[in-house]
Order: sequence, then structure tokens, then C-alpha cells
Amino acid sequence: MRDNSHTAETFGIQDAILCTVHLKHMDPGHTWWDGRHLPTSEMTEGSLHVHDLRYNWTSELIDAFDCVHFSFPQALLRAVVLDDQPDSRIEIAARTFDAERTDQTLLHLARSLLPGLARPQEVSRLFADHVISAAAAHFTSAYGSVRLVNRRNGRLAPWQQARVLEYLAAHLDTDITVSELAAICRQSSSHFAHAFRATMGMPPHRFLLGKRVGRAMELLVHTDQSLGEIAAACGFADQSHLTRVFSRTVGVSPGRWRHQRAE
Repeated sequence: MRDNSHTAETFGIQDAILCTVHLKHMDPGHTWWDGRHLPTSEMTEGSLHVHDLRYNWTSELIDAFDCVHFSFPQALLRAVVLDDQPDSRIEIAARTFDAERTDQTLLHLARSLLPGLARPQEVSRLFADHVISAAAAHFTSAYGSVRLVNRRNGRLAPWQQARVLEYLAAHLDTDITVSELAAICRQSSSHFAHAFRATMGMPPHRFLLGKRVGRAMELLVHTDQSLGEIAAACGFADQSHLTRVFSRTVGVSPGRWRHQRAE
């Protein structure tokens, strides 16, 4: 978020799509595409700016702005939408979108990231991967020249489920990613995420949080460790992070829950 005039270039030349989701109204500024000036319009809440980063972009923003940038490398779009077909790519017809076009799905996904942007140390990479993949899939389905293919209805095989659960139990204190779990199952990240949800009834990041809370309960009952030590052992950023997640899940704080079990 910025409250004054600002001139900025995008993230350099790369094979990626930059999708900017505006969170508030913004008056029109100026945009240059490879040195050529392009007309711009005022933006409203949920408006999108979309840029093909194979070209050079410069923008002069003359009004306060608040937005979230999604960067979609072609490799990510292929993995999420095209099942890693190396000779395929996603093309976006418009260089920038009309200001009257708003996207409530991308707006909600962008807002879901805001608490994590404020407290990045508490963000599970599984959750971030989940949101980015959902945004990439929706963006491509809605605006790309390649239609989103139907996902297979498969579940994890028993050996895959067993290995994933074993890995999660052994690495609760680390920042686990979807790609790590997918590699264990010998699947692409997109297929793994779908198969995991079909098997376990929830996305990986939510399942992981439940496992961390369960481990915290065990340590609260069977050890004298402090809440800070338990938070670290279970993969929470700190004691306050543990307290927020535990209280939201269980209904009481971990300290009170421990006291109740000791009575």
C-alpha cells in the first residue's frame, strides 16, 4: 500500500504473467509498454491489471494504491493447468484489462493472503502454495487461451497416504511445501493437492495445522515444556501463533486446556 505518487518498473523480463488485484479505488496513472504509452483508466475494488513480463513495463501511479501482485511463471501455469506439458504455454489475449472488469474470486484470494503478509513468519508454505495454485488455476480458466482441464478423481494410493502421513509426523517442526509431499508420491503438485483433498477431505495446509494442534495437545499433557518450547516443536512461529491457532481450533487457550487436564 502506498499513499503518494510512485513510478515503478515490473520485476524484469521473465516468462511470466503478472496479475495485479486492486483492493481499493485508484485514479488513472500512466503505463508504458516497451516504451510506448498506453491509456489507463481508474481502477475499482477487484479490478485487475495484467502484464506479460516478456515485455518491459513501467507505470506512474499518481494516486494512493493498495493491491496484491500475483506472479504466474509459465512453469507454474503448466504445472497447475497443463499437467507439466513442456511444449505448452498459457497465452493471455489482453496486455492489460479494462478497469470495468472485476474478479471477485481473485479479490477474495488476494485478501486471504493479507494476514500472512502482515505476519509472514506465521504463514505455512502449504497454505501459500494452496492459494497461489488456486489463483493460477482460476486466472487461466477465466482469461487464458487454454481451458482448464478436468482433474482426475483419483485418491492417494495406500502407500502414498502412508508415506505422506509419516513424513508430516516426522517434520511437523519444519515449513513443509506441497512440492515436497508431491515428490514423495511421485506426482505433480497439482495432482497431489487434488488427490490429497479427495483422500483426506481437506487441503494439505489445513490437515497439517490439525496435526500440529494434536501434537501440541500431546506435549501439553505428557511434558512440562513451556508453551514457547511446544510452539517450536510443533512448527508454530512462536507462542502467540500457537495460542491463536489452538484457541481457534479447540475453543480454549493451550494454557487453560493444560490446566483443565491437570485438574
